[in-house]
Amino acid sequence: MNTLYKSLTFYCVSVILFSCGNQNTEMESTPNEEIGPSDIVLSQAQYENAHMELAPLSEHDFSNLVLANGLIDIPPEGRFEVSAYFGGKIIQFDLLKGQKVVKGQTLFVLENPTFVQMQEDYLDAKSQLDFLTSDLERQKLLSDENITSQKSFTKSESEYNSTLAKAESLRKKLEMLDIPIKNLTPAKITSKVTIKAPISGFIESIKVNQGAFLNPSDIALTIMSTAHMHIELNIFEQNASSLKKGQSVTFYLPDNPTQKFEAEIFLLAPSINENRVLNVHAHLKDEKNTLNLVPGMYVEAQIEIDKTRQAALPIAALINSHELNYVLSLAKKEGDMYYFEKKEVTISNMDNEMAAIIFETAPKEGTLFLTKGGFQLIK
Repeated sequence: MNTLYKSLTFYCVSVILFSCGNQNTEMESTPNEEIGPSDIVLSQAQYENAHMELAPLSEHDFSNLVLANGLIDIPPEGRFEVSAYFGGKIIQFDLLKGQKVVKGQTLFVLENPTFVQMQEDYLDAKSQLDFLTSDLERQKLLSDENITSQKSFTKSESEYNSTLAKAESLRKKLEMLDIPIKNLTPAKITSKVTIKAPISGFIESIKVNQGAFLNPSDIALTIMSTAHMHIELNIFEQNASSLKKGQSVTFYLPDNPTQKFEAEIFLLAPSINENRVLNVHAHLKDEKNTLNLVPGMYVEAQIEIDKTRQAALPIAALINSHELNYVLSLAKKEGDMYYFEKKEVTISNMDNEMAAIIFETAPKEGTLFLTKGGFQLIK
């Protein structure tokens, strides 16, 4: 009986030990299992299937930034109020607000009998001037030969100068009306003048209608050019001393922060305004890249003050767990197995691509870190 009991006891113990041995073997061969408090083991297949990547720490330049907000604006010469030097009835006007126009394009047509009278007076003065020129030359010749009196010559000269002044005055007025005078004849006299666009841009506002009479002091419309847009930024007083001309500015629209635009500080206001804010004027680096920008839009900006070089890893290497940040360093590789060690780190700086990493204990030079595909390994 004792022998049978001993045999059964030995058999049960053997089975239990064998089962425990099998379980230990399974745990050791199962990849992606935390072996220690900070170790993770992966197989080559898992590494490749997750498209993981390794990389060492690298030196990266981080920009020290000042945050700002402001508006897109245009310079004074980018906005032109169109009027006419001389009044007239608007007989042709087919523009719409927001319509694009180019410099020299006809905006609208004015009609006024005064235009006819000005051309008639000019042709009359020009005709008289031709006669008076010949008469003045004749009077001068006679005066030089003492055939006529000096008084006659002086009178002829006075009439010539008076008519010349009148002709020149009328010529200038007709040029202001854009009426060609080089080949002006009585048959070409017109009662209409065209008002053309002084700059290229977009119609910002319209203040007249077809059929209305436009006085010389009236503004017919406003053209806005977006060729030289800039941004006007507001900088808080405490950051004003760190700014200077030439510093780089990155800005974006709040509803589309992924699309970045580049600018450069061109001008700093000489003083802080009543709101304790410094106004900063920045020019766009690429004025062609402004299709989505409209004057008056609100923007948010980052001004690069200086740069610091720090040891960094790609942002994808960071794993956040329970409000702490970790990275996985490669402890060793044996055969098809990767052994990673979990290390808690502090982030001292960050940009869109890289994060500056501070370790409690500095890693050995050349240590590799998992920079892609590790987010699912730490919970």
